[in-house]
Amino acid sequence: MRHTPSGRRTKERPIGCHSDFVCFSFQAIKHLTTVDGGALTCRKSSTYKRGKLLRWFGIDREAERRDFRCEEDIKEHGYKFHMNDVYATIGLEQLRHVDRILARHRANAAYYNAELAGLSGAGLLETKSDRSSSYWLYTILVEDRADFMKQMNEAKITVSQVHSRNDKHTMMREFQRNRPGVDAFSEKNVSIPVGWWLSDEERAYIAETVRRVRG
Repeated sequence: MRHTPSGRRTKERPIGCHSDFVCFSFQAIKHLTTVDGGALTCRKSSTYKRGKLLRWFGIDREAERRDFRCEEDIKEHGYKFHMNDVYATIGLEQLRHVDRILARHRANAAYYNAELAGLSGAGLLETKSDRSSSYWLYTILVEDRADFMKQMNEAKITVSQVHSRNDKHTMMREFQRNRPGVDAFSEKNVSIPVGWWLSDEERAYIAETVRRVRG
């Protein structure tokens, strides 16, 4: 499973505790960024240790070694998936700010929830009381998405579809199935700005514009 790093919770448990493996993205526009890269969490210590081996050529960097450059034995080949120290340093510094960033995303989402409720041409996604979203994105469902995106862009507001069916690509053709619910979502979903960088005036303008074009 793959998630943006944040304070997101499901049934009072932080995301990352609910599965044998969870991948987190630290890509540039995420709540917590290291410019690029990510992290893997593992439920079992044995798979965690194997993951550390596989991320850097299968080499055990924690074992005693007679020569730093030469390995006595590599039992399983790995990859070059480790994060460099510069990116890691950026991530450690970002940790100081992640609570504030997360709080602002949630505040912006709460504002939209209140301001955009009940629009005839735009629907809000369902929320549940036993989980808490990080609101990396704020997605709504709109009729005639192309027209909506055109009018938002004319108002100098950047919006994006973001999500579409992956199995529509040629490389995934053998996995294509009938998924009417996914099709319905893919035809209408669009995300509006929700980031921590929005001022109160900017998010008010965004909400006002959505109401104007789809109210």
